[in-house]
Amino acid sequence: MIVGRGSAFVVVEVELGAAGELDLTGWTEGPLPVALGDGAADRARRMTYFEPRVAESLYGSAQRPARWHRAIDEKGPGPAVEAVELLRLPAVLGPAAERHGLAVLHVRLSADPLADLPLLADPSRSGHLHFAALPPGARPAQPARRPWTLCHVTFTDGAPPEVMPAPYSPWGARDQWLWLLASATPLERFPPDPEDHALFAGRVRFSADWQALVLRDGAAFVGTSPDPGGGAVFHAGAATLVRTIYLDTFLLGRLQVLGLNQLANAVAGLHAHEADGHRLLALERRAIELRRALWSSHITTRAKANELLERFQEQHRLPELLAGTGTALADAARYVETARSRRGALALGLISAVGLPFGLVYAAGALWGDPSPLNLLVCTLVALVVAALAFALLPPLRGLAAGEARRRERAIDDPRIWED
Repeated sequence: MIVGRGSAFVVVEVELGAAGELDLTGWTEGPLPVALGDGAADRARRMTYFEPRVAESLYGSAQRPARWHRAIDEKGPGPAVEAVELLRLPAVLGPAAERHGLAVLHVRLSADPLADLPLLADPSRSGHLHFAALPPGARPAQPARRPWTLCHVTFTDGAPPEVMPAPYSPWGARDQWLWLLASATPLERFPPDPEDHALFAGRVRFSADWQALVLRDGAAFVGTSPDPGGGAVFHAGAATLVRTIYLDTFLLGRLQVLGLNQLANAVAGLHAHEADGHRLLALERRAIELRRALWSSHITTRAKANELLERFQEQHRLPELLAGTGTALADAARYVETARSRRGALALGLISAVGLPFGLVYAAGALWGDPSPLNLLVCTLVALVVAALAFALLPPLRGLAAGEARRRERAIDDPRIWED
């Protein structure tokens, strides 16, 4: 077996430091351009691949540059970093987005990609590659998280051998390679259940020439037809798609994961006793902006990119998280509206309970008495006595004044909340 093409892309969360600390000398603004037969897949061309509502999050704008690249002339056998891209998080993720981003390492694999991928996915073993590739002022985020990996592998004869033990023979060689490359995890660390068909729920079938498998922590494209090499064959075009539109699709997915989890954590941190209209409006505005800038399952006219993103979202359960966050916001809004209505009803009830005695007494005083300060004083004293007696003798009014008027919203860990 001979590997025809082998490339990987390692996505690392990075901290960009405070303003002025990031030194991008030697870096070029925009995504890494990839040569095509009729030009290059640069920023202008890639902007046409994606809908405008998400393209700015991937490529930045003239007002807010967000993506840079640098080529590295590294010789020798793989795995070797050939280029690096830096993507600043979109502004929709909040003020901290200016100091955080994603680094994408373009790696040339060796003739043994099954050994390369676990190395690249382990920050304790490949951390030196991450540090060396970043510009001054940038560093991998701490605590170090497992990088997300994407790889593309083809074979000169189109028929890779089986590389897993006998229990996995029913999978066939193609699926064995898809799983090992997408998971970037050796069998001795995690042996999957060979009878678990859900492991391949993230499969995307392109054609008889290649397939993809999307998992939570990585994705893999595997060629299934012979790749003789060179730039005039199908697999050369497939490699270009992986390095451009499909890589950017997964970067959008990573931004969705970060943004949606950030929003969900903010909503979860909103305790009921702290909820108010202003905070809810702020959270709802964040949710609207997040959906506008990032969230979509239809991002391009190229259907397979949409399918890849949907598989990625499913692996991270993003649709359920988005729906749950929306439900939590709706519940909080309903709670605030109910509390506001209750306070309004309480105020009207108290005004009516206190105002009725005063109105009746003042009317009687005006009808049967002479207008004078003494008459006003006597009517006021009588109205106060009548109001006090009403609150003392009528249980509904007494409960209204003694209970609801003094009720305060309490935290869920306050045991008195269960006494109301």
